[in-house]
Amino acid sequence: MTKYDYVISDLPIYKAALLDDWDSVSQLFEQDPELMTKQITYWWETPLIIAVGTNRSHDFVRKLVDRIVAVGASDKLFVTSYGGNNPLHYAAKVGNTIDAKLLVERNSDMTRVANPYSNSPLKLAAWHGNKETLRYLLTVTRDLLPGEEGTSPYTGVAGGDLITLTIMAGFYDVALDIIKLHPNIVLEYDRNNQTALQVLAMKPEIFPSGSGLGFWGRFIYSLIHVKKSQGATKVNVFLSIFSKFTAGFWSLLQYVAPLIKNIHDIKVNNIQSSQLVNSICKIVIEKVDHDIAWKILGTAITTAVTYGTHELIEECILTYPGIIWYDVGGFYLFLAAIKHRQERVYNLVHQMSGHKVFAATQLDGEENENALHIAAKLAPPHRLNVVTGAALQMQRELQWFQEVEKFIEPSYKEALNKNGKTPRMVFTDAHKKLLVEGQQWMKDTASSCTVVAALIVTMAFAAAFTVPGGNQDDGKPLFLNNGTFMLFIISDAIALFSSSTSVLMFLGILTSRYAESDFLYALPKRMTIGLLSLFLSLVATMIAFSATIALVLRDKVTWIAAPLVIATSIPVCLFGLLQFPLLVELVYSSYGPSIFRKQNNRRIH
Repeated sequence: MTKYDYVISDLPIYKAALLDDWDSVSQLFEQDPELMTKQITYWWETPLIIAVGTNRSHDFVRKLVDRIVAVGASDKLFVTSYGGNNPLHYAAKVGNTIDAKLLVERNSDMTRVANPYSNSPLKLAAWHGNKETLRYLLTVTRDLLPGEEGTSPYTGVAGGDLITLTIMAGFYDVALDIIKLHPNIVLEYDRNNQTALQVLAMKPEIFPSGSGLGFWGRFIYSLIHVKKSQGATKVNVFLSIFSKFTAGFWSLLQYVAPLIKNIHDIKVNNIQSSQLVNSICKIVIEKVDHDIAWKILGTAITTAVTYGTHELIEECILTYPGIIWYDVGGFYLFLAAIKHRQERVYNLVHQMSGHKVFAATQLDGEENENALHIAAKLAPPHRLNVVTGAALQMQRELQWFQEVEKFIEPSYKEALNKNGKTPRMVFTDAHKKLLVEGQQWMKDTASSCTVVAALIVTMAFAAAFTVPGGNQDDGKPLFLNNGTFMLFIISDAIALFSSSTSVLMFLGILTSRYAESDFLYALPKRMTIGLLSLFLSLVATMIAFSATIALVLRDKVTWIAAPLVIATSIPVCLFGLLQFPLLVELVYSSYGPSIFRKQNNRRIH
C-alpha cells in the first residue's frame, strides 16, 4: 500500500466528473456522502473541482452541489486543492461562468477569497483572459464596507493587479467599467510595482499611431462607425437616422469581411485606450497631491518613451504641463526620445511654444554630452531594424543627426564631450560597422540588379535588328504597318533605354566613394532610379515578347497566344512582389514626408 493508492480506487469518480456522467456515481455518493467532497487526485482535487475545471460537466456540477447542500455539507463546497485553489478559483481560470454563478449563489462571500498566492477569482479571470467570467464576477464581488474587516479586491496590490491584468488581457471596455466603479484603483501599484497607466504605456499598438494600417486600411478606418460609451447628445433627427443606418451597415459588413472586422476592432481599441488614458489622468489630478501625481504620470512617461506611445505622453502633459520636465532615466523627455529613437515622441517638440528652446539644452553631466552627442550614437537594435537594409538604416541615422543638429544651439555643434570628441566624431566612431554593412548591402544589391539589367540591354539591342517576320527585299520590316509590330518596336526601345539607365545607375553605386553623407540622398536616389528603370525595362521586355508571339502566331495557332501572353506577366508580378516593397521604402524614405513633423495642432506646453 502506498500513500496515493486512493487515486486508483477513486478513478470512477474522476472519470465521471470529466465526462459529465452523474448517473454512474450517483449511488456511490448516496452510499458514502463523504466521497462528494473527498480529495481524489494526486493534486488533492475534489470531484467538484474536476468537474468545474472541465467547463463542460455543468449537469454534474449542478447535481453534485445540490446533493452536497442537501446532506448538510455546504461548508465543504469550497474545499481547496493542493495549490490552495477552490472550485470558484478553477471556474475563474477556465472561464466557466455557468458554474461560477452556481457557486456564488451558494456563498457570495467566496468571491473575495484569494488563494495562497493572493489571487482572487477576479484576478484569475483577468489573468487567464476570461472576459465573460470577469464581467460576471465584477457584478457580484462587492467592496469592503466601512469598518468591515478583510482585504478589498479593489485596493492595494490586489486592486493594482486587477486593473493591470485586465488591461494586459485587452479588455479595455471592462477596465473602463472598473475605473468608473472604483476610480481610486488607478492609483494602486500591482505586484510588479506598475500602475494601470504604465501598462497602457507598454501597449503602443492599441493607440492610433501603432495600428500599422496602410492607405486603404486608414481609408476604411475613417469610414467605420464606432459607438462611444458616452452620454447621448441632441442631434438632428435625420443625422441620427443616417448615423444609425451607417452603424448598422458597418456592423453587418464586419461579419462578412474579416479585414473589416479587424479594422473595426483596431478602431474600438484606439477609442477605448484614449478614454482610459484620459480617465486615469483626470482621476490622478483630482484625487492626489503633486508628489503622487508626479510619480504616477512620470513613471508612465518614462515607459512610454521607451515604447514610443506618444499619445499617452501628450495626454499626460496636457493634464499636467510640468511633467514635460520629468527626469526620464537621467534625461529630459526629448533627450530620452532621441536616445531611444522614438520620432513620434520627439515630434511633440513641434507642438510646444517658445519653451521648446529649453527642450534640448540639457547636458549629460557625467559624459559632458549634449543632445547632438546623443543623436550621434548608434540607435538601439530594435529601433534600427524598423527600416530595411543597412543602407537605409544609415540614412535614418543621418536623418536623426541632421534633425537634432537643426534644433540645438549652434555652440553645441562643435562642443566636446569628456573624451574630447565633437558630435560628428562620435557619429563616425559609432557608425563604422553600420557604414561597412551599408556599403556591402548597396554593392550586393547593385551587383545582382546589374546582371539582370545587362541581360535586358543585350536582348533588347539584338531584338531591334531581328524583328519578327523578317524584312522585305527593300529592307523594310514585313509587319511595318501592323499595329502590333509598332507596339513591339516601342516596347523594345523602352526596354533598351530603361535597362541602359538602370545599368548606369547601378554602376554609379558600385563605383561610389561611400562617404557617410552619400547614404543620405545620393546612394538611395541612384538605387531608386536603378530599380525603377529595371522594373520598367522588365515590363517593356515582356510586352515586346507578347507582341512578337501575337505576330508570329496570328494566322496559325491563335488559341495558344493568349495563355503565352498571360504567362509573360508572371515575371513582372514576381519582381513586383520581391523588389517593389524595397522600392516603395526607398522612395518613401528619400522623397516622402519627413518623419520629423508636427503631428497635430494641440499645444502641449
